[in-house]
Amino acid sequence: MSSSDRLPGAPRRIVAGAAAALLALGLAGCTVTPVFMAGSTEIGARPGVSAELAAISIASVSGRVAQQVRNDLIFAFTGGGDEADPLYDLSLQVTSSETRLGFDRDESSPAYSVTVTAVYELTEIKTGRSVTRGTSRGVASYDRSNQQFANERALIDAQDRASQLIAEDMRLRIAAVLVRDHR
Repeated sequence: MSSSDRLPGAPRRIVAGAAAALLALGLAGCTVTPVFMAGSTEIGARPGVSAELAAISIASVSGRVAQQVRNDLIFAFTGGGDEADPLYDLSLQVTSSETRLGFDRDESSPAYSVTVTAVYELTEIKTGRSVTRGTSRGVASYDRSNQQFANERALIDAQDRASQLIAEDMRLRIAAVLVRDHR
């Protein structure tokens, strides 16, 4: 006798219906919403977090690595679209360092690690209130060779990869704060 033959038709339908009702009841109490969903079209409704991210003005920075972090953040916040009228101001201080990771026996191609660190603060323009602040780090490795240009290019590529990691980390952190503050 198989397990499906144990219950006659009517009780099996009752059990399946009860299970479906319990599942529907459990999901009815669920308040999870997508973080990056578009805002409601109702008048006066709060915009989605994507619109708020696009309304972040990022202060000017100096230095190639800092500018790369800023550019990656602008793309992460707007998705390549137009920036909205700013509601928030984001200030950045970016540093970069490199560390030698290992040695080859003949010293031909040592590995290096680049660490890019961004200290940031997000403030609300209207009130001047600090919304969030923090530190984000991105780490990328690269190998050196005996060719100077290749070494410089590998360092720049590693810094760019670390900058992208920082931008994604900051986008997620700031989005979480904006969602939390507007619940």
